[in-house]
Amino acid sequence: MKSGQGSRTADGAAAFRASHYLYAQDRVFEDPFAMAMTSKGWRAVLSNRVANGLVFGWLLRGMAPVAAQVLARSRFAEDVLATSVKSGIQQYVIVGAGLDSYALRQRGASAALRIFELDHPATQSSKRRRLSSLGVALPRNLEFVAVDFERQELFAALQASSYRADRPAVFSWLGTTHYLTPQATLGTLRSIAQHAAPASEVVVDYSLPKDLIARNQRTALAWLSMLAARLGEPIIGPLIPDELHAQVESLGFEIVEDISADEQALRYFANRADGLAPPAGCQLLHLRLRRPATAGSG
Repeated sequence: MKSGQGSRTADGAAAFRASHYLYAQDRVFEDPFAMAMTSKGWRAVLSNRVANGLVFGWLLRGMAPVAAQVLARSRFAEDVLATSVKSGIQQYVIVGAGLDSYALRQRGASAALRIFELDHPATQSSKRRRLSSLGVALPRNLEFVAVDFERQELFAALQASSYRADRPAVFSWLGTTHYLTPQATLGTLRSIAQHAAPASEVVVDYSLPKDLIARNQRTALAWLSMLAARLGEPIIGPLIPDELHAQVESLGFEIVEDISADEQALRYFANRADGLAPPAGCQLLHLRLRRPATAGSG
């Protein structure tokens, strides 16, 4: 990411969500604000069905699996959130929020829910300018929290907000770990484990190393790697599942689910006429911070 600019990969992810919302016949995820979030150039493409078909159906057809992964991870995170809100959790921390629009789509959520969007200051400034120029009002239960994940711990940034460390929260961390070093990713998970309340939930996506993906299934990730590098946001943080599981369990998390691309396809993309499905090598991980043992347990 260049200084003073928002994330271009976040802009692309919003464009994928917008195209899906506007033109897909069987929606996996609905984001009516995605088009408003995108840049002027993307909006020009998205507002015209022919242009949309040319760009997404032809020029970027190799990126269709990546678009599917963007949809799957958003759906997965918000399904976890919906279940957690029903169980009484009232804090939602969107780590690396990018151009996420949940705060604008939160109809039906608990009135007591507090939403915290954490991201690089440049990305947040770009997002706020975009929403302001479009006349989109920010909800009262939303707080922006600026953080640089390579240089600052998550909770050092949250301390300046109204976040309550004594209450559980859902942490959604999507589309970010790929562009961080594994050390930075584990540092953020360690910070959550050390400072979040027991029973907090974490949803995070991550990439597998190339050698864990079959050769005939590497095309989509090769496209994404090439594009991300050209946009100045190279993919540098693949993680090995067995090692990651051992590390997060040692931090105090239990693994609720770690969903492969094949499992995502079965859950969200079965029987589609357009063949949309996520790429091999993109995992969805759901963690829960363990409660401390009670007296007499065991």
